[in-house]
Amino acid sequence: MLHFRLALLCLSAALLVSPLPAQQSKTANLDNEVLATVGGEKVLYRDVERAFQKNLTRRDTKLSSVARDTALDFLHLYTNYRLKVADAIDRGIANDEAVQADIANNRKLLSETWYLDKAFANARIDELAHRRMEEVKLSLILCAVTNAGASKWDSVRSLNKANAIIDALSKGADFAQLARDSSDDKETGNNGGEIPWISGGSIIKSVEDAAYSQPIGSFSKKPIETRFGYFIIKVTDRAPREVVKFRHILIRAKEHRDSAASELFADSLLAILHAKPAQQQRMLAARGLTTTGDVFEDLAKAYSDDEASGSKGGYLGAPYSRSSGLESNNARLIPAFESAVFKLKDNDISGKVRTIYGIHIIRRDSTRIPDAIAERDNAKKTYKRLYFEEDKRNHYDSLKTAWGYRWDQPTYTQLMESIDTTRNTSDATWSAKLEPALLDKALFTYPGNRITVSAFVDSLHRRKDFQGYTLNRAGMERAMNKIIDPILLEQATKNLDKTDLDFAALMREFNDGILLFKVEEQEVWSKLKFDTADAQRFFDTTRSRWMTDTRYVVSEIYLLSDSAVNNIQGQLLKGADFAALAREHTQRQGMRERDGKYGPASPKTSVLAKYAEEHHMKPGDVSSPFKADKGTAIIRLESIEPPRMKTFEEATSELAPAYQDQLQKKLTEQWLSGVRAKHPVVINTKVIDAIWSARPVQAKTKKPSRK
Repeated sequence: MLHFRLALLCLSAALLVSPLPAQQSKTANLDNEVLATVGGEKVLYRDVERAFQKNLTRRDTKLSSVARDTALDFLHLYTNYRLKVADAIDRGIANDEAVQADIANNRKLLSETWYLDKAFANARIDELAHRRMEEVKLSLILCAVTNAGASKWDSVRSLNKANAIIDALSKGADFAQLARDSSDDKETGNNGGEIPWISGGSIIKSVEDAAYSQPIGSFSKKPIETRFGYFIIKVTDRAPREVVKFRHILIRAKEHRDSAASELFADSLLAILHAKPAQQQRMLAARGLTTTGDVFEDLAKAYSDDEASGSKGGYLGAPYSRSSGLESNNARLIPAFESAVFKLKDNDISGKVRTIYGIHIIRRDSTRIPDAIAERDNAKKTYKRLYFEEDKRNHYDSLKTAWGYRWDQPTYTQLMESIDTTRNTSDATWSAKLEPALLDKALFTYPGNRITVSAFVDSLHRRKDFQGYTLNRAGMERAMNKIIDPILLEQATKNLDKTDLDFAALMREFNDGILLFKVEEQEVWSKLKFDTADAQRFFDTTRSRWMTDTRYVVSEIYLLSDSAVNNIQGQLLKGADFAALAREHTQRQGMRERDGKYGPASPKTSVLAKYAEEHHMKPGDVSSPFKADKGTAIIRLESIEPPRMKTFEEATSELAPAYQDQLQKKLTEQWLSGVRAKHPVVINTKVIDAIWSARPVQAKTKKPSRK
């Protein structure tokens, strides 16, 4: 039953201020307030606030809660954004075929995610996240259906067995004993049906649903159907999920210490751990140990037979929860050890805990409750990985039933009887014997349309994504779903822009983003070329910005052995010539013939220059030996070159980004100046005064990045 077991456990913070009480009623319904107009377009408060929150990654920050100057700065950026979009529309960019294709593709992708999230995924993720804050302990009995192709009789027999077990439980039979005697999962059955603690997403969905709906001590009143068979479960405990840190000391019998001696040794460690601080120090000293202030850590490092954790003071390396295991790798503790950990309170030390590994002494260090926001993120990932596709399939199937999408059963049966269902679509001849009369029949119908056998067969032959599909009913269902699902989705989402204001706003943002990219490409990015003459003029007006670093000229004696270092240092102290010693002894390749002397270098690029700067060396100073690369260096500072203005050629690589940045701003402002003449921007100061009049004056903060 290994397959069953695997599946089973399968803008800036400185801007933020609290709204004033007097302002709350004043700003309660601002969404439709007009902050400005751009030509004939009204710029609404809600649209500016939405952009503000997204640009500054502050989802809950109200625009009205920040300083007036900050809000006006952002409003200026937003009106520039709307000017660009307006110009793109004036140019007819929205009518471009490639742009329309991009918009249609965006809508298709966004609408599917949006619709499915609202239809079922968000609610399921919320449920899963809530469950991840609680752990459940349960036992189970499996009445297995032995394989996916089992006969109806096999399934009925398993169901009857499950019902008989529930009947026995209702009459007072012991769950654990029934699990040992009757469960088809022998691994859990031998343990009385007991499994590790669970939380949301750690067990088969139908079993999880039952576990979280049953009270402690209760058992299933009906068999729980799964692809493995039928389960009966009993909930034995539930508790808020806790994530704990703990340490342990392992004492095991060794060649020179039998089990009795191990018991006594564990007792002696416990005696130290429970002694008063002064006594602890004396007891440790008697063992030749000194304390770091954490006696448990000292003893674990000195005596634990678990080498991996002992070297870390007994810590296993990651926090632990009963339903998820260690956060680093999801590894589970053996039950006796886990139980001992969770019986302790923070800072408590256990007695002797015995497992197959030996005797443990455990210290529980700390406990935290999982963060609800982080758990929702985890729940979303778990849901998408384990449950989303099945829920999506079930939802589409429910839409098909509700909207009259159906197979023509007689035609479907005739098709299946006319082909070899053991073959697949990779065989190009699989449909060769189909009768012409069958090909014209409707195989699948939906409101206002139908798919004939001929059209379906043609898709199976022609489409590459249907290659290798089986020709049995499962394969046919899968192929038809792939054809029908996009049609269902289109029908389900066709009015989203009208019925869901948030989706409409999202689509507008994406569509405007496409227009913005296209028009900026024409007016700015395509014109951002490095013009040498223009760049020279920019350089001439900004010369003071382009300075060289302070540069250091050093000579070096580089040595690989300590004895050579001591010898050279001794000679230097006696007044030996540095250049002569470098010429004879330095071991840098190619540096002897240069007397160890390097050209001027910046501390940003040279370790030797950096050393000279950091140690405030003066020309003529000789350093102490210091590690450099894989050897030792001794340097003499020859001279210091102060900063100077760079030539245009020297500054070009550094200057180019700044030149292009100012060119971009120049091109953008020239462009927008022309657009403003056609679409005047008018700020609604009356509304802005009403919103921000209650705000205290605040210092102006750094502007957010421009769109």
